[in-house]
Amino acid sequence: QLNSSLPLAKIDDENEKIFIPKLSLKVSPKHTIDQRNNSNKIDINNIYSINRLSNKGFTEGGISLAYGAEYSLLKKKNKILDIQIANNLRLDKNDDIQNFNQIGEKTSNLFGKIYYNPNDYFETEYNFTLKNNLRDLNEENLITTFKFDKLVSNFDYLNQNTDSLKNLYINNKTSYMIDENNSLSFSTRKNKTKDLTEYYNFMYKYKNDCLAASIEYNKNFYNDRDVRGNENLIFKLTIIPFGETSTPNLRQ
Repeated sequence: QLNSSLPLAKIDDENEKIFIPKLSLKVSPKHTIDQRNNSNKIDINNIYSINRLSNKGFTEGGISLAYGAEYSLLKKKNKILDIQIANNLRLDKNDDIQNFNQIGEKTSNLFGKIYYNPNDYFETEYNFTLKNNLRDLNEENLITTFKFDKLVSNFDYLNQNTDSLKNLYINNKTSYMIDENNSLSFSTRKNKTKDLTEYYNFMYKYKNDCLAASIEYNKNFYNDRDVRGNENLIFKLTIIPFGETSTPNLRQ
């Protein structure tokens, strides 16, 4: 594998603008071990890696080229904007490689990421894979965080739209710091494909340098008439560094 990049920068007293084109050329014998059932995910974070399909050391047969670019905007050393995009080209189609992201095709999915953090109150990141027809989304994930003094709320939207996966989820986790020792948190997940709420959790926590105690209430829902949901109310106590103990379900 041969990797190449050429960072280009424009810097003034307050801002840094950085543009980095990237290339990664892979050359190996044509034979590939059958990896059609390999579920290893390819995305913008590992598209240039030599072992992107597996950590077991097998090689991708043939010649392929991953290429892309990254643009970053930094203000007083803080990253405000980051845009990444990448694609993979192959000299010959490889039918022994899993085709979840069209990585075995002559032209793969288009992989991308957009990160935006304009201030201390708002942060968002959008990851996507677009099929090589440049019309259909394979997967998208939008994570957004709002911060208001002691309140932090995180939203996580995931849409998987492949031949084998059809999922659409919305997660939320919200926490509130009452003071430096006491906090509240709430989390839930909505399955939009099945139109149901899967769970919600509520927790009160007290923590200092040597002790952490929490009361947690969890409720899980199911979309199966043969399986009932369940409710849990648990008290947990952690003495640092000795370990954690918890009560049985107090709802029983």
